[in-house]
Amino acid sequence: MSKVVFSPPTSWGDKGGSGCCGATRTPPIPPARREEALISLRGRGDKRGVCSQSVPAVSPYFSRGTKEGWSVFPLLAGGQKGGLFLLLFALLFCGCAPRMALMQAVRTDISSSQLEKAYQFYAKKVAKTERVDELLNLGLLAFEAGDYTTSFRTLSDAERLAEERLTKSVSRETAALVVSDAVSAYQGTVFDKAMLHYYRGLGFLAQHNLESATVEGRAIAQYLEVNARESKRTYKDDGFLQWFSGSLYDAYGQANDAWISYRRAREIYDSGYYALREPSFLCPVTLAAVRKVGHSESETELESECPAAAESLHSDWGRVIVLCEVGLAPPILEEDILLPIYKNDPHHFAGDDERGRFAHDLALRRGHDYQYGSDVTLDYFLRVALPYYGADYVGSGVAQVMVKDTTGREIPAELAQNIGAIFRQDLSDRQGAILVRAITRALIKYAATKAAESAGNRHNEALGRVLGAMVNVAGVATESADTRSWETLPDRIYAADFELPPGTHSLRAVFQDDLGGALFRHDFDPVEVKPGEIVFLRARCMR
Repeated sequence: MSKVVFSPPTSWGDKGGSGCCGATRTPPIPPARREEALISLRGRGDKRGVCSQSVPAVSPYFSRGTKEGWSVFPLLAGGQKGGLFLLLFALLFCGCAPRMALMQAVRTDISSSQLEKAYQFYAKKVAKTERVDELLNLGLLAFEAGDYTTSFRTLSDAERLAEERLTKSVSRETAALVVSDAVSAYQGTVFDKAMLHYYRGLGFLAQHNLESATVEGRAIAQYLEVNARESKRTYKDDGFLQWFSGSLYDAYGQANDAWISYRRAREIYDSGYYALREPSFLCPVTLAAVRKVGHSESETELESECPAAAESLHSDWGRVIVLCEVGLAPPILEEDILLPIYKNDPHHFAGDDERGRFAHDLALRRGHDYQYGSDVTLDYFLRVALPYYGADYVGSGVAQVMVKDTTGREIPAELAQNIGAIFRQDLSDRQGAILVRAITRALIKYAATKAAESAGNRHNEALGRVLGAMVNVAGVATESADTRSWETLPDRIYAADFELPPGTHSLRAVFQDDLGGALFRHDFDPVEVKPGEIVFLRARCMR
């Protein structure tokens, strides 16, 4: 079995920016989980920084000024009591602005490498939270601050709640359809759930608990295997996480499982994984695993693919893995769009299906300008709020990372994971459904506004206009996009995987801009490299 050393970093030169610091005792694994881990580890079985400002979701109330008092913007729900209820509902559930302000403050602290300050501030603000996005952010901030006990607990809570919320809450989903997507129970993305195990694995490595770290590596592999079979979105499997999982297997002495993960990682990168090239170290480590397994046919094939590695692998050397995380993942912002509703469009619907079909038709009008004087007559504009990523967001100024040792040797850390690209593609995959749902919600709000006006008109027109305005204002207040995400993740991850001869080595990670200038230097504590052992190192540059 290989021994793993997770080296905490020591900053040098520029202030700020750190990886894992400090150490606490490893919390015991629950008996059920430990038994599962031990059974699982016996065999695998089958193959298996600058934050953009968001656009506020506020629109004024406009009236056509006609006898009917129709509202240009479709708003909220039914009758005088319904309007008052929904105004209260908006106050209770639409906490988007405070959340965005909180995350802006946290991102500012992180960008200036004040990780402990960011952690303590955020932990105080979200104490006793049961929101998945807040637990994910808190878990990573605790990890960065070296509070592994809190990190393990909160990330486990996030995983548990995400699983529980796969069973939809009828009340929450109904509220989301009528009020805003932001009131639905956030479950996290598929990528979130995979990265959760990555950070738990790193936390266990930081505490020299290779067994539990390998359990997390197995969880990554198994989760991705299921997702690759069932997902209809772009993110199906993960080349970087498969390599990381394989490295944990390798460290634990499970060469066959390591080979399977490495091979899968190569397949993913070769398929055009978010426009990333296969890291040059992946073929050599796959070859080394195959040699341990003793599969001669695969060994011959790999030797032809990476002939230099076939001659240079040293069975009596150790292996060093350096993970270099940079920047902050992009935040989700909000934009308001207006869709034209024409006089000849349907204004009443026999049921949800008919309304849904019309919502699909309306979605096609996005981006099409209304031309006055055309063959159709404008009735009103439908306002909806949508999430988006800013095109001008720059997650990090880092363009390349070099790992240097005391002999002057330089090993490039290669871009292995583009989290910003994964985030953007995932939202793009969901955007069509989000738009149709937002339009459907706006149509319901508009119908509720008209119903409130009609109810008031039974008494007098003035009351009708007042009730319509109340429901209208409530709709504006509650219409917001769902901007929740795991914002404390890095924007990109660079990785270096190389061999070193036995002995003590001092290593430094240098984060450089596109001109080769050093943005940040990060010295690791001296590491002892021994034959057949693996050393895991991690650094994070917030610039």
